[in-house]
This record gives sequence, C-alpha cells and structure tokens, in this order.
Amino acid sequence: MLWEALLWVIVAAGLAGTAAFMLRRRDKGRDGEATNESVGQVFTLVGGLQVVLASFLLIGVLDTNAGAAKAASDEADRLLALQWAGDALSEPARSTVTRAVHAYTGQVIEVEWPAMSSGASVDDRAWNQLAGVRTSIAASPAADEWQRSRQIAAADRLWEVYEARQARIEAAGSALSPMMWLALALGAILSVGLSLLFSGTSARIHVVVVASFAAVVTFMIFTIFELQNPYGRAAAVAPTAFDAVLVQLR
Repeated sequence: MLWEALLWVIVAAGLAGTAAFMLRRRDKGRDGEATNESVGQVFTLVGGLQVVLASFLLIGVLDTNAGAAKAASDEADRLLALQWAGDALSEPARSTVTRAVHAYTGQVIEVEWPAMSSGASVDDRAWNQLAGVRTSIAASPAADEWQRSRQIAAADRLWEVYEARQARIEAAGSALSPMMWLALALGAILSVGLSLLFSGTSARIHVVVVASFAAVVTFMIFTIFELQNPYGRAAAVAPTAFDAVLVQLR
C-alpha cells in the first residue's frame, strides 16, 4: 500500500514538474508581476477551496473509520451479553439463542466481512437469524417475575445487537459520492494547472514548487481513496472482536 502511494505521488510530481519545466523553457506564463498577481488571486481561491474540501473529506473518513471500529466492537460485546441473557431463559429459547449467536458470529466473520471489504452488499441471512432469536425470546414461557425480567433483558440485548449491526452496515456503505470525487479531481487539476502559470526568476525553484504541490494534492486524494471504506484497503478494520466472541463461546 505504501509503495502504491509513493508511485502515485512520484508520477504526479514528475508530470507536474515536467510540465512546469517545459512551460518555462518555452517562455510561457512569464509576463511579469501583473501575471503573477492575477494568477495568484485565482490560485488562492481555487487552491484554498481544494485544501478545505480535501481536509474536510479526510477528517470525515477518519471519523467514519473510528466509528466503524467502535460499532464492530459494540456489536460483539452485545452479542456476548445476548448469549448470557439467553442462558437464563427456559428451553427451547436458551438453545435457540446459543445456536443463533454462534451462527450469526460465524456468518459475520466468514461471509459479511469479506463482502464489506470488497464493497459488496451484505445479504439478510445474518439478519434473519436475529429475527428468529426475537421470535424465540417472545415465545419463551415466563413462569414468574424473575423469568419475565430475564426475557425482557434478552430482548433488550437483542435490540442493542440490531442497533450495532445497523451502524456497522452503514459504515460499510459510506464511500464518497461520484460528485465528491469529481470536485476533488477538478480542484486538483485547476490548482496544479494554475501553479504552472506563475513566473519567477528561477525555473528550478518553480519546477520544485509545482512538483511538491502536485505531490501533496495527490497524496491527500490517494489517502481519502484508501480510507473511504473502513473495512477494506488501508483502513481494513478486522473482525477481531467477533473472533473473541467465538473464543468466549467455546
């Protein structure tokens, strides 16, 4: 992943630096201070908007990744709580909860996680397993007040699993929209293009500045792309919490 990022940065910096060198060599964009002033005003506006947009999106994907990790951990914790609450139920509800928690955890690790990592949609098989648990808990006989309280506790834990699962699924579908990518691409092209038009006393310094600016812009966009899916590529939140659940249930 690091080598891929470096490759993109080097290619972008090389292309921008070459373009700046060729323009200076052909004496384009060297009309003096008047040109620098007019180009600088537009560059300040476009470059500033590009930096603000990229920074906003980068902070957003970082927050999404942190939320995805927390959602997965919360869901795993609540699955254990559901299992423990189900142990206090009478049969056949107790066995139904135990089997469903095992099956649900395995489904999340083996089927749902690879799908989320690749950006594919998640089917309803695990969701239907939780729905079966709800039916079993509701049908569980409650002979006294204590059993009734355990039944309510199990239903509450199941609802918490539902909520945590929904947060995890929503995080998996949090990729940036095509409009955001279009705005990032246009902003990068315009800001780097405007930097090519500056004139100065040293062509070498101009080339270095343009190449460095292109490298920074490319790296920010590449970072956003890598982090937009919290379960894949650079972020890659792992199902460690669910693995721990299976260990606890053995």
